[in-house]
Amino acid sequence: IQVRMVSEGRAIWCEDDAQVIMPEHSGAGKGSTISAVGDRSTLQGLNSTFLRQIQWSSSLAATSGRRVKLAILDTGISPQQPALWAKVSASMNAIEGGQPPHDVARGRDTSGNGRPDEAVGHGTMVAGLVDQVGPQVQLVIARVADSDGVATAWTIIEGLAFAVNQGAEVANVSLGAIQRIPALSDVLDWTEQRGLLVVAAIGNNGQRRSLSPATISKVVSVAGVQSGDAKASFSNWEGKTLACAPASGLKSFWWDGTLGVWSGTSFAAPLVSGAIADCLRRRTTRLTPDAIRKLLRNAGDDVNAQNRSYRDQLGRRLNIAKLDDAIRRGR
Repeated sequence: IQVRMVSEGRAIWCEDDAQVIMPEHSGAGKGSTISAVGDRSTLQGLNSTFLRQIQWSSSLAATSGRRVKLAILDTGISPQQPALWAKVSASMNAIEGGQPPHDVARGRDTSGNGRPDEAVGHGTMVAGLVDQVGPQVQLVIARVADSDGVATAWTIIEGLAFAVNQGAEVANVSLGAIQRIPALSDVLDWTEQRGLLVVAAIGNNGQRRSLSPATISKVVSVAGVQSGDAKASFSNWEGKTLACAPASGLKSFWWDGTLGVWSGTSFAAPLVSGAIADCLRRRTTRLTPDAIRKLLRNAGDDVNAQNRSYRDQLGRRLNIAKLDDAIRRGR
């Protein structure tokens, strides 16, 4: 049927709607609550070690600039986190059409492993980490995965199209599929032309591989490291990886209105995407996705000395101070 549809000219491409899941299904474990309530400043204090590691500066983040939007393609945002919702400029729900993109428990076991709602809080965690490094960045929220962390190629494509149409300059995709998804490659050609840079988690299989879409050349693939820059045990690695960032024990907003802690490359990715978006605020003109990738590749810190077994397989560790200077100068 697929071959016939394409040959008859009724479709540009036709393929199975592949499953795309949160990487934490295969490694790094489940997130949990800290049983406390706090704001952005509280979280920045709890994550101070990691923020120093990536050379984040509160004064730099407070600097005024132009409006930059970052799209988060994930499980949505909790309705109990009003501080995050105050930053949302647009939102959509590709899972429960017509409903708010709320990151709440829904009793789903889409993965079939007997544990429902494994991903509840995932999107809220991601958004909270973006908020910590880029407190003035505007959010575009696309709920493309359910409470069990399961999305499809089509919901990802819907989210990317929504991001482009809302004028986002950066998109964070902390989801991935083992198999190659040709449709995503085609759509990313379009998003590239429309000026949207996509940042994605490499995966938590502890293997030399990238999940899709992180494996696609136009995507900024993000690996995970620990506090001393050694590779996080669960993080994948591969020569095409562009960047790495802290991925263990990160604290952020939680879906029940409190604070949470979780590990995984899903949470390294928003540190990178949020930093890029915040640095772009302080540049008066937009940069192409290709230009940003080149600047990111050159502006990070070398971690080969701490990772001799993974030499040139983790990308450069995010250094926001260097990246900000490179983006401002455009070189």
